[in-house]
Amino acid sequence: MPTESSQNDTTLQKDKHMTIQERINRLQEAQIYLSEAISLIEEALQDTEHDRHADAYIIAHLNNWIDAQGYDTGIQQYIDQILKE
Repeated sequence: MPTESSQNDTTLQKDKHMTIQERINRLQEAQIYLSEAISLIEEALQDTEHDRHADAYIIAHLNNWIDAQGYDTGIQQYIDQILKE
């Protein structure tokens, strides 16, 4: 669910520079939305013939975007990189 702060953040103009904390907040919010999407997909497809395929491909892919392992870059890795800059 969009938060009040996220709704206020959407009013930022595209050409306006974000602070490091604003960037991290946006990325963390994206992690939350992805987690919610994963839960909704799992719930919707539970006990269907699509459950295993979704879990193996869609859910795994979305989880990877939240926190990638190995060679990929996920949202958490972007947060870590921004903090190092």
